[in-house]
Amino acid sequence: MTSDSLLHLLLALCWVSVVFLSISGLGSCLLWCSGLRRPSLPLAAVTGFGVAIFLGGCMNLLQAISYPGRLWLLAVGLASFALVRPRILRYPTGSVSAAKAMPHLSAVGSTRSLIAARAVLGLAALVFVVRFAATVHTPYYQHDDDYNFYLAAPVKMDALHQYAPDPFSERRVMSSLGGNYFLQSLVLTELPLEDVQMADRAFGLLLLVCVAGELGAVFGLYPLQRALLVLFLLITPQLQFNLTFVDLPFALFVGLVYLAADLDAFDAHPRLQAVLLGITASAISTLKSTYLPHGVLFLLCIGLLHAHYRGLRAGLRTLLLEGLGCLAVLIPWMIASHSASGTWFYPILGKGYQYSAYGLFPPPSGGHTVKIIAKVMIFNLPLAAVLLLEWFWCERDERTRVLAALTAAALSASVLVGLATGGDSVRRYNYPAILAAILLLYLAAAVKANLAPSIKSLSIKWGSATICVCLAMYVGFNSWTHEYAMTLKCLRTSLTDYHIEPESTVLAYGAMERAIPTPPQNAPAGKSYGTIATVDFPFLLDFRSHPIAIADIPGAASLPPGWPSRSDGDVLASYLLSHHLRYLALTFDSSTLPNVSLREQEELADPSTTQWIRSEAQIRLASYRQFEQLIHSRRHTFDQGNLMVLDLATPAR
Repeated sequence: MTSDSLLHLLLALCWVSVVFLSISGLGSCLLWCSGLRRPSLPLAAVTGFGVAIFLGGCMNLLQAISYPGRLWLLAVGLASFALVRPRILRYPTGSVSAAKAMPHLSAVGSTRSLIAARAVLGLAALVFVVRFAATVHTPYYQHDDDYNFYLAAPVKMDALHQYAPDPFSERRVMSSLGGNYFLQSLVLTELPLEDVQMADRAFGLLLLVCVAGELGAVFGLYPLQRALLVLFLLITPQLQFNLTFVDLPFALFVGLVYLAADLDAFDAHPRLQAVLLGITASAISTLKSTYLPHGVLFLLCIGLLHAHYRGLRAGLRTLLLEGLGCLAVLIPWMIASHSASGTWFYPILGKGYQYSAYGLFPPPSGGHTVKIIAKVMIFNLPLAAVLLLEWFWCERDERTRVLAALTAAALSASVLVGLATGGDSVRRYNYPAILAAILLLYLAAAVKANLAPSIKSLSIKWGSATICVCLAMYVGFNSWTHEYAMTLKCLRTSLTDYHIEPESTVLAYGAMERAIPTPPQNAPAGKSYGTIATVDFPFLLDFRSHPIAIADIPGAASLPPGWPSRSDGDVLASYLLSHHLRYLALTFDSSTLPNVSLREQEELADPSTTQWIRSEAQIRLASYRQFEQLIHSRRHTFDQGNLMVLDLATPAR
């Protein structure tokens, strides 16, 4: 740790806090215009992420995600926050008013409860500070995901002021509409790429602690119970797989429950509640495509609840307004997706440029049906048990039924997503919604306990907490100690002058780019001058100086009529040239090719491998073969070890 690294850590935490307040200000502005003159900070923050992502989608269409554009957006949010001045909490934990809500407790008991609540909140604050500081840097990036696309996407958005088209990137088509990269670009406005994960992990923690503080009050919990809920949610690690968003979606799913259950705040604004639910659910789905079914099914469940408790007309009105709020946020991003990737929303509204759209290889959902169902159903059995508990054992009022609605939505969506992905990574693609549904069982049990005699109350509360812990660990399949060790490792890294790649690698990529000829200003329309890059570190490329398309898994996504995986290197060169891509930037080491091919062959030989992984292994093997042929048949404009640039239009001498 140095003075510079400590200063950077403090500045990074301050910057993301400022951005979070600005996003909350955007939400408070919408709420003020809708009639809620002094909303609480949790409500403004949950609303703000939906508003920010909607505005980001509009800026994306206008190619306005520039440095000045982002500063203006943040300035508007901060000004709105200053003018509306949201209340920190509507029901402060440990306040005198909260103690008055417990008439059956003695004065001594109330005092002891408040003291205990403050002690628990102090512990929760310590946990929050440690986890928050650990979000600045992380030493762990996935080579197959983060390095070859997830780090490059916000860099390219910053350079080109939009979520730029990348028709040869599988993750551009399949992963998300781009809301996550827009939030990352807000972080990168004043911070380096090493801090990019703060858009998920820091924003997620800030939103979680805001919502958790008010959620317990919405369900009528006592101060100590509310403090325990905050601590419980904060000490539960959210497993990180790569740079795709986990923490922020988890907090937003908790926020959905908060919006649907806060009946008092929206008693005079039922239409606003429905619209906010739609906005928040759609905001979650822009962060990762696999979260869309969870949000949509939750909205459907809330519509059914309103129809049951408020009448059919109210239920239909809720569904209509939820849908309008959802579409309002999604449409700008969907228009951009259709233009850039050939699909409005993968795979529900088309496969776009993904390999299975051309019939080249079996889709992810292919494979042995019985095996897929077994993988999916076994994983979701605990969630089914939680749903049964909430439905038959817990209270049956409208507010408590919201918890069962989230569980039902998470269970149904997890099954659907699991089947669509061929049973691949069921935990990975559903984790935030599943974890939220499991942990919020504590709320339902606490409500039940507060209505039971004292002896039963104690056993119910601690029994429910034990069940939640066990089920959360089951969903994680990782020990909590491992996640805590990762948090401490990230904290140590955050206190250092960390850089993702050494200076030598940065210099090598700079030399490679200088070897790519720059297109002339008056280039003929039919000429090929573009570059397709399938390199280890595309985030080091300068996307302003050259038109560069990223091929994260070469062959897994491509323009019509599809990557010619069944043909040789010459056919591939002709195909790329027909799409005005003359140069191939490549990371390729012939000496390690046998080992790489062996790994792919082992995946194909493994009977437990899902069809998704199997198809991608076949695609990789085909591209390795084609690249090896092109290395020998095309002129090298740059060659430095395993990093090279091929001129596809010029044969080798």
